[in-house]
Amino acid sequence: MNKAITVCLAGVGLALGGCGTSITTGFANQVVDADGQPLVLDDLATIANDPNLSEEQKRQALRDLGIEDEELIDALLDL
Repeated sequence: MNKAITVCLAGVGLALGGCGTSITTGFANQVVDADGQPLVLDDLATIANDPNLSEEQKRQALRDLGIEDEELIDALLDL
């Protein structure tokens, strides 16, 4: 019986110990898409390096994600 209570209390302790914690990291100048979701560099590089897209199509794809800064788009296209 004592073993069952100990296991139960340990489970409750673990569950409560994780409350309010988060694994995500926020960055001061994080680039987000039109919906406010963070953009991942690997996803942006996929667009920038897509051989099936023209330069203008790549630019438009980045704009469609919500990136408006043309200098940032130029930098991303150099990935």
